[in-house]
Amino acid sequence: MSAEKLLRDYASGRRDFASLNLANANLFNSDLIGANLTKADLRRANLVLAYLNKVTFNHANLSGAKLGGATLNQAIMMSTNLSEADLHGAMLQRVNLFGANLSLANLMDANLSEADLRSVNLRGANLRCAILSAALIREERGYPPTSMSGANLCKADLRGANLTGTDLSGADLSGANLSEATLAKVNLQGANLSGAIATNAIFTESNLSSVNLTEANFKGANFNRADLKNANLHLTNLFGANLTKANISMATLSGAGLIQAVLTGCDLSRSLLDGTNLSQATLVDAYLVRANLDGADLSDAVLTRAELSGASTIGTIFSGATMPDGKIHS
Repeated sequence: MSAEKLLRDYASGRRDFASLNLANANLFNSDLIGANLTKADLRRANLVLAYLNKVTFNHANLSGAKLGGATLNQAIMMSTNLSEADLHGAMLQRVNLFGANLSLANLMDANLSEADLRSVNLRGANLRCAILSAALIREERGYPPTSMSGANLCKADLRGANLTGTDLSGADLSGANLSEATLAKVNLQGANLSGAIATNAIFTESNLSSVNLTEANFKGANFNRADLKNANLHLTNLFGANLTKANISMATLSGAGLIQAVLTGCDLSRSLLDGTNLSQATLVDAYLVRANLDGADLSDAVLTRAELSGASTIGTIFSGATMPDGKIHS
């Protein structure tokens, strides 16, 4: 069907356009609100600035389609192929993309707030400055988890998003806002979160090994049992963070702020903690073997039963700290 006939039929009241071949169609700035385009072939179609609110695109092929600035709020796009599609600046609020393929898609500046992104393939997608606040990205039992491996999420807004079980390995989240987000059991290995804001975010049992977390803000975040081995936390703010039983061995925490942080039972062996502020921190049963604590501030910290053998403590401040033997340091 030609684009012209499609628009004429729509204007006359038709809404069902399922399974039509509209590859390469020019639908620039068209109004197709509420149409049914299930299983339609829209490869490389021009839908720039189109009005596609509440359109059903289930199982449709939109690979390579141009959707820049299009409005797709509340559209239903389950299992839709949007690989390499251009959605720069598109409005996708509350859209259902369950099981969709958005690999290598351009979603820069797109608004995906409250979108359903479960089991979506976003490998290599560009989500720079995109809004994903309150988006649903959690792993769904019986379906593959959402993959954002290698995706560009630089300065993206992920406040309150649920990313449980998501693959974010190698993703760029530098400067992203993850405040109040849930990232439990997430794979962030090798990701970049430098300068990110993740206050009160949940990272329980997540893989953050070899992650760049420099100068990020994790105030009040929960890293219970997380893997932070070899992570770079230089100058990171972890005020009041929960790192109970986390693996932080061989990590760099030089100059980091861990005031009132809970590090009960965590592994900090061979980590660089020089110049770190651990005042009032809880380090009960912590493993600090061969850690570098030179110049660190542990005033009023609790180190009951902590293991400090081989640790370097040149210029370390222990004023008022509860030492491993239970005695208060003068």
